[in-house]
Amino acid sequence: MANGRMLKIAGLSVAMLCIGLGSVGCKKVLQEVRKSQKHAAIAYDEKTGGWGYSYDQLTESIAKTESTKKCSTCTVRVSWNQGCGALAQSTTKKEIMTTALGDTKLAAETAAKTECATKAGGGTCNVLVYACNSTK
Repeated sequence: MANGRMLKIAGLSVAMLCIGLGSVGCKKVLQEVRKSQKHAAIAYDEKTGGWGYSYDQLTESIAKTESTKKCSTCTVRVSWNQGCGALAQSTTKKEIMTTALGDTKLAAETAAKTECATKAGGGTCNVLVYACNSTK
């Protein structure tokens, strides 16, 4: 409920800016808003080993839906706005899969592998997929 209210307020703020700036200024404002509003998600199913991901989506809801399109049994495990996410899986215990976030691809991958290996007890873990929202 609060997120929907915040989006309405943000939309009204952009509309007011556009009225004041005219069409050229409005285009620039909208480009900046689009840059800052990129959402991503990672979904997986530890029973089947299936996974899916999305990035650069306009809303969190769209990002979550897109991440499960190629894996109908997958559950969204992490979603984020900006930055990167990664999914790691144990090499010996395939049912152990973990996700983590980071400011960069390397940070997200390192965090996912660490989570998998130490906290989940997966031993050696490999990154299956990563996703990063673009900055443009």
